Amino acid sequence: MNAEELNEFLNSTCKLILETLELPVYYALMDGDEIYDLTKERVQGNPLFPKQSELARVLKQQTQQLKVPNIYTTNFGEVFVIIPLFQEEVLKAKVIIGPCVSVRMTDEIIRDILRDFELNETPEWTSYLTALPLVSTKRLYNIGILVYRLLNGVLLDVNDIIETHFRFEQQTKLLSHAEVIISDRRESLEFRGVFEIEKQLLRSIRNGDKTAFYNMTLSTNFDGPGILSNYSEMRNIKNLGIYVIALAARAGIEGGLYPEVAYTLSDLHIQYIEELRDYRAVVNAIGEALIEYVDRVAESKRKYLSKSIATVQEYIFNHLYETIPLSLLANKVGLQENYLSQLFKKETGVTITQFIQNEKVEEAKKLLELTTEPVTAIAAKLNFYDQNHFIKIFKRYTGLTPNRYRNKNKFDNEH
Repeated sequence: MNAEELNEFLNSTCKLILETLELPVYYALMDGDEIYDLTKERVQGNPLFPKQSELARVLKQQTQQLKVPNIYTTNFGEVFVIIPLFQEEVLKAKVIIGPCVSVRMTDEIIRDILRDFELNETPEWTSYLTALPLVSTKRLYNIGILVYRLLNGVLLDVNDIIETHFRFEQQTKLLSHAEVIISDRRESLEFRGVFEIEKQLLRSIRNGDKTAFYNMTLSTNFDGPGILSNYSEMRNIKNLGIYVIALAARAGIEGGLYPEVAYTLSDLHIQYIEELRDYRAVVNAIGEALIEYVDRVAESKRKYLSKSIATVQEYIFNHLYETIPLSLLANKVGLQENYLSQLFKKETGVTITQFIQNEKVEEAKKLLELTTEPVTAIAAKLNFYDQNHFIKIFKRYTGLTPNRYRNKNKFDNEH
């Protein structure tokens, strides 16, 4: 459509959005300077701007050019949903919905926000912030999905929005906000940020492996912020929680949970986190949510495994860096070696050797991604016969040699 048709389409669509959501709506064409304000009633705006449309202009210019809706929170706690409109993969316009808030603005929070920017607490600020409508984070994402569908004809997955938004906004931040202490007790690995933690967490959830999960502890014993000590830190830790829980839901489904169970858990935990006002309580709630996913996946897997096979798998998980002979496993569960081998294959679909090799390859992938250890050292640690044997087995399960896998997946702080 040409510029005139595009403007007419946006005008009629945004009017419908305004009447449906009862939130302020603006739109802007990328090749022009005008901000179109669809808000019928004049509402009090941010005291720093003569008109609220001026704030929308700043958002158009300064917010990241994402290909999905952006849930953007300003320094003053205002939340906007910014939805791009594309034509032939070219960004043509942005629709801006808001402001609203995702945390109820109390006097304490307002004082904290204004103090951060050395602003006086005036009736104008208090009136503005307390009047902003309260919209849950879940609803904000749903608004983004709905409007994106109206504008672009594409139905997005909420997890795609959460992941894209979090990665773009947080990729340069380590998890100091969450005070996450990562400790791999099998080998002392030092992680550098959220992407390494993500890979570890998702594997433990997908496998229902509580032992591996507990190697990563969400600590509550830290000198972090107290109650309402910093609004932006509270928002950051809640955003982190939403992101991690969304990933956990996906990992849980891959681990065997029914999607409706995984997503219902996600909704409940995110809603609970949004209601919290204490930083430490949010950290604890994130940990509890992840533990529940691990437990439910483990329970789901146990339903299909006998006690003997579950015991064998758990032993393998916990002793990957050791030699694991069949005789030792048979002795652990009190079965004959041949019978154990037959039973394991019957219940899991793979042989014990294949299962051990696969788990060692998964562990090797982690070491290749997160450390600079040479391939020879990794092969020796995981008790492969030699480097050539390790390379052969690794390529069998991944299609790549260890060095090619490392080059393809190695974490880079600059990206």
